[in-house]
Amino acid sequence: MVKRKFKSHFFYIVLLSVPFVVLEILLLLKYPNTGLGRIISLPMTFLVNGMIILILASLVYFLLKYTGFKVVGRVILGLTICLTLIVTVWLYPQDSSKHITKIIVEDIKSLWSK
Repeated sequence: MVKRKFKSHFFYIVLLSVPFVVLEILLLLKYPNTGLGRIISLPMTFLVNGMIILILASLVYFLLKYTGFKVVGRVILGLTICLTLIVTVWLYPQDSSKHITKIIVEDIKSLWSK
């Protein structure tokens, strides 16, 4: 009986989807003033991140399966997670106040100035 390692395309897609889904939930809890922009923004965020993850997970799966470039695959996985997190914050709507990136930068500056 041959033991097989669990390496599949689906595993990479699920692994890369978890951080942006968790960030989206945290943003919804922390910044609820989204108005009707949430109706358009959430599906668009999932669609854009899904396409990014699908394309880059296919690239990583191909690299690991056919070429054996493990280091390059891990770097691409890390960059994919960073890219999906940036896209999630960038596409998040804010109805009644400044955009979330400005609020986060101001919060970080206030922490450093104390």
